[in-house]
Amino acid sequence: MKIFFESKQRAILISLVLQFLLAATVYAFPPAPHHLIYGMVRDEFGNPISAPTAEVILETSAGVQIRSTIVPNLESGVNYRLAVPIDAGLTADAYKPTALKPLVSFRIKVKIGETTYLPIEMVADFSKLGKPAQKTRLNLTLGEDSDGDGLPDAWERMLIAASGVDYMLRDISPDDDFDGDGISNLNEYLAGTYAFDPQDGFRLNIVNVWGRKPYLEFMVIQGRTYSLLASPDLKTWTPIDFRILANGPTAATQASYRATDVHVLQVEPVPANAQPVANYFKVQAQ
Repeated sequence: MKIFFESKQRAILISLVLQFLLAATVYAFPPAPHHLIYGMVRDEFGNPISAPTAEVILETSAGVQIRSTIVPNLESGVNYRLAVPIDAGLTADAYKPTALKPLVSFRIKVKIGETTYLPIEMVADFSKLGKPAQKTRLNLTLGEDSDGDGLPDAWERMLIAASGVDYMLRDISPDDDFDGDGISNLNEYLAGTYAFDPQDGFRLNIVNVWGRKPYLEFMVIQGRTYSLLASPDLKTWTPIDFRILANGPTAATQASYRATDVHVLQVEPVPANAQPVANYFKVQAQ
C-alpha cells in the first residue's frame, strides 16, 4: 500500500511537471532574427555625419526607442545600423511576424550632441520593412528643405551664391544639371562636387595603360567612400578591387577607399582570378 501511495504521488508530481512544461511551451515565443535598418546620414551640405556623439533614434508613437551610434565608414557607404527586434514593442501585438510596418507610426531622429534633428528626407525601399532577417537601407538627409525637393536649403543657397544669379530656391531642381557637365544637381550634392563648376564634376579618367593594365584617377572628397566597378561589355558590372598607386606596386588591394581629405586618387584595378577581362570601369561614391 505504501509503495502504491509513493508511486501515485510520483505520478501526480510528474503530471504536474508535464503540465507546467506544456503551459510554458504554449505561451513561450521563439525569438526571430532582427530586422536591420542601415544607411548613410548626411548633413545639409551632403557630408556624411562623423560626430563622435551622433546617434540615430527610431521612435514609435508609443514612445519605444531603438538607438544606434553613428560610426564613420562602418562599411562602404554606411555609417549607422539599427537592429530592430521582432518583439521590440513597436506594434500592438509584440509577437506578430514583423518588427515594423509602413503603417505603424514611427519616426527617425538624429541626435548630435544636445541637438535633435528630424531628417528632411528618408530614401528607402520599404517593400521588406519589418520582415525577420531582412534589411532595409534608409539614407537620411539633415537640414531644412523649404521647397520639398530633397535638396537642403543651405546647399541650394550656396549654389545660388556661387552662380551670381538671383535664383529662387524653387529654381534649383535635383534632376537639373546646373553647370551642364552631365551630372545632375542631386548627384553633385551626394558626390560633394561643385554643381556650379563644369570642371569640378565627378569623373573617372584613364591616366596610363601598361599592357592591358589601366591606371585610373578620380577626385575624392572628405567623408565619402569610393568603390570601383568593372564590365567587359557595359552591361554587367561587378565590384573590383584596386591598388592605390601612391602606396607602391606591392601594396595590398582593397575593395573601397574612404577619403579623409580632398585630393586626386590614382588606382590600379586588380581583377580576381575568376573575373573576366574588363574593358570598362566606373567609380561609385557613397
